[in-house]
Amino acid sequence: MKKIIYYTTLIVMLVNFSACNDLLDQMPHNKISGSSMWTTESQADQGVIGVYYSIQNPVQGNQIVGSDVGIGNYGFDVFGMTGQGSYAVSSLFTTGVNPSNTRFSFTWKWCYDGVHRANAAIAYIPDISMDAAKKTRLIAECKVLRAFFYTRLNELFGNGGLGVPLYLEPLSPDEFTLGQSSEAEVWAQVVKDLTEAINEPNLKDNDIEGEGRTSRGFAYALRGKAYLITKEYDKAAADFAKVSECGYGLYPDYKALFKESQERCKEMIFSIQYISEPNYGSRIQKFCGPFQAGSKDSRGCWTDVQIAPGLVELYEVIEDDNTVKPFSWEDYFSEWSSLSVTDRKVFFIRDKDMDGTEIHSTITAVINTQLNTLSEAAKSLYLEEGNEARLTKAYENRDPRMDYSIIVPYSHFVGVNSNSTAAVEYVYRWPVAGKYYGDQANADNNLRPGMLPTISPNAQARLLYLFRKFIGEGLEYSYREANPVDEPIMRYADVLLMWAEALVEKGDLSGAMDKVKQVRDRVGIPTMASSFSDQTTARNYVRDERRRELVGEGVNFFDEMRWRTLKETKFDTQYPRMAWGEQTGGTTYQWIGDQWYTWPVPKGEVEMNPNLTPTPGWVY
Repeated sequence: MKKIIYYTTLIVMLVNFSACNDLLDQMPHNKISGSSMWTTESQADQGVIGVYYSIQNPVQGNQIVGSDVGIGNYGFDVFGMTGQGSYAVSSLFTTGVNPSNTRFSFTWKWCYDGVHRANAAIAYIPDISMDAAKKTRLIAECKVLRAFFYTRLNELFGNGGLGVPLYLEPLSPDEFTLGQSSEAEVWAQVVKDLTEAINEPNLKDNDIEGEGRTSRGFAYALRGKAYLITKEYDKAAADFAKVSECGYGLYPDYKALFKESQERCKEMIFSIQYISEPNYGSRIQKFCGPFQAGSKDSRGCWTDVQIAPGLVELYEVIEDDNTVKPFSWEDYFSEWSSLSVTDRKVFFIRDKDMDGTEIHSTITAVINTQLNTLSEAAKSLYLEEGNEARLTKAYENRDPRMDYSIIVPYSHFVGVNSNSTAAVEYVYRWPVAGKYYGDQANADNNLRPGMLPTISPNAQARLLYLFRKFIGEGLEYSYREANPVDEPIMRYADVLLMWAEALVEKGDLSGAMDKVKQVRDRVGIPTMASSFSDQTTARNYVRDERRRELVGEGVNFFDEMRWRTLKETKFDTQYPRMAWGEQTGGTTYQWIGDQWYTWPVPKGEVEMNPNLTPTPGWVY
């Protein structure tokens, strides 16, 4: 199935190499293709696959990961409250951010690349001699894709009323001179494209076990999201209800959902397609996996993108079959609130002894180094008889999605050995004496027989929350930089939770609770009526549920932006942080004002097109 995508994409890239290379440098000031390439059915197929291809790698990796490459939607998590990174994100979160920032220009060009590819397909396919049903289906697919890209543009650059330029047909380079259409006009076009696609009888209801194409179900979901953003809650709820009628629903096993075998299951409404081939897989394994993770070809993952501690603390504690409660460190360490942030690390320091005797002098040395950074009061809280068991209790009886999605301290992970020829089971301990694979002499298991070796992030001095979601274990995948798991853009749990949002705003709190309960029932966690006791409580609870459910999928940043909560959830807390809350260094986030909620039209675009209105609040 995905081989078809691979070979067709390769042909498109070869045919259009020079045009596409120029396009990525200059969009939207260069057209995607002329009508001459849209003359045969084969060219139509290739061109449409080119539209799909443009969805890949939506985030510029530079200053998020250690390479200047395009990366997946997980890069957006660094922008939101659920994720954090090891780099400065191109000063995006400082008072020095301005419209010349490459983060803005990259995203603008990425979106308009997709728009103009879709425009070409929609304009030229009608004149091609081919099966009429296939022709109308391809056009409908491209209208859905164009609506997706305009949704992204309006979410980031157009919100607050400004809007973005609305290009709907192929143009020559000197014709890319439109000013912004209003935000409302752009949403109207999104709805129009999606409505026409929904009404096209040849568009498939769903793409379950299909080729990774858009469908009527995805069009309903995306239109429902547009209505949710524009506060048309009755219409949003009605569209979300249609998604299940198209055949989509929850897959029963959350843990298995993010594996290659389930990537085209009934929950995955629309995904970015990847295969296990160099340059055609996701780079998430390399950039998010623990250091001792890898694949058959290589090991040594970089851990550049991590999970934020604030998210981990949102996963509730299950008290019994009917009750959950918010997590609180004070329930496990009564001294937590009285200690400084630095002193709290005492609770995370590993055991010195095993079975009553010292593990090894090198382990004792690294432990003592950390203990000596603490106050005497904090140092006295380290338990000589064993420190790990009490911390482990803080991660027990929690929402199962935490363990399924995140490698927490003292949990297990199956990585690889030093030459990627065998799988090795590790434990995530801290501090470490070095970054060792299980088959190396200085690994813990070789310092003390009977122990499992210790896993670490690439930055070994830090204790960070690491990705488990999407990350292959052992020798599961062939290539470290070509993870084959498709990356969801929309899945049914997302739809249910947006539906719950709409119902909360309508005042239907019991209906909202029902939608959230469906998501939580899958992982066996109770949904309490008290969480929906009033509209404000329900609204905040649904938002937290989205944060818990959709971590690592690039959703949270767009949620925080549309909720106007990013200042409180990210900027008011100093990031990035280690597991106990101490800042790891790097960028100290600085809020510049509410203008941050509308990204600026890139300065280069304003200079080339005088009809563009500079974004209010930003200094050009």
